[in-house]
Amino acid sequence: MMASFAMQRCAPRRAGPMCAMEKPPPPVKTSSPPTRRPKPPKPGPNQLMPKGRNVAERMFASGGISQMRLYDGDQARLVAAVARHLTALREIPDFLPYLHVDADAVKEGPSTVCDGRGVFAARDLKPHELVTLYPATNELSLRADREDETSPASVWRPETYAEPKPDYAMFNGNPQWASAALRIEADPNAPIQPGFLGHLVNDAAIPPTASDDIDAAQRYLVKTTNGTNCHAVPFPSGMVAIAASKEVKAGTELLMTYSFAYDGGFMAQMLADPAKRKQMLTNAFATDMKVSSTKMEQLTAESLRIHAKAEILSRELLVDVADDE
Repeated sequence: MMASFAMQRCAPRRAGPMCAMEKPPPPVKTSSPPTRRPKPPKPGPNQLMPKGRNVAERMFASGGISQMRLYDGDQARLVAAVARHLTALREIPDFLPYLHVDADAVKEGPSTVCDGRGVFAARDLKPHELVTLYPATNELSLRADREDETSPASVWRPETYAEPKPDYAMFNGNPQWASAALRIEADPNAPIQPGFLGHLVNDAAIPPTASDDIDAAQRYLVKTTNGTNCHAVPFPSGMVAIAASKEVKAGTELLMTYSFAYDGGFMAQMLADPAKRKQMLTNAFATDMKVSSTKMEQLTAESLRIHAKAEILSRELLVDVADDE
């Protein structure tokens, strides 16, 4: 992969705040034990799925997919429900204002940071305004047990699907989905639709692809953290919105951070080398990583707090379409 924007198209977007990487690094050991709730037992072969609640209702009632008792077919039902929900939003864009998304707030145009396309403010934007959504125009997939790499994923694809577009994938990291890999993939060749431009938002810096230069990775981390003016907001229904992180003047290009999820193998290479891992976790690099992570988490949490009514509505919409199976 090329190392500069001048020699490549716009950098692909892989993950945003609260959006998981392909293979997240293992947690750093601390003196206190983790406070994770135990997973619920898997149902036995003779246990039937309870009646009266659809799969989305059961997930929300359980406090998220990680605490949910999954029955045969539940994973596929969830993917199908999220696909119907996201497809309906594209088919009925007049509903976006009820989710606090202003489809006219941004527009597509030639990028100022690379030789491809970008997203620009069509008017002055205020902090935490939801300005567009990430479209699921190519693929939607879910693997409920992400810790088990042998666990099969459930996949939905539209009739227009032709080939994978991994450079245009985003993970929804809302607490309801926890570590489950709910992955949204956009088709960059699909017609541009106002309100669904999230896949065209570029990184504020050039993401690293090689793990042999920790100093370069650290410089990227600082630049991409400080240069962003928008961030991803994952909703419990599966949709991912893009929100302004601060005041953005009309005509300004929206820039976010892909962090190290830009290249799926970057962190794997970094963590595979004990010397590099030690350097990463014991010097200023670790501090910068914590600062970046904390900043994005705070921005995302504040956006979800401000748009609490939209969050509740998104849950209701997913429950409604889950009944349509």
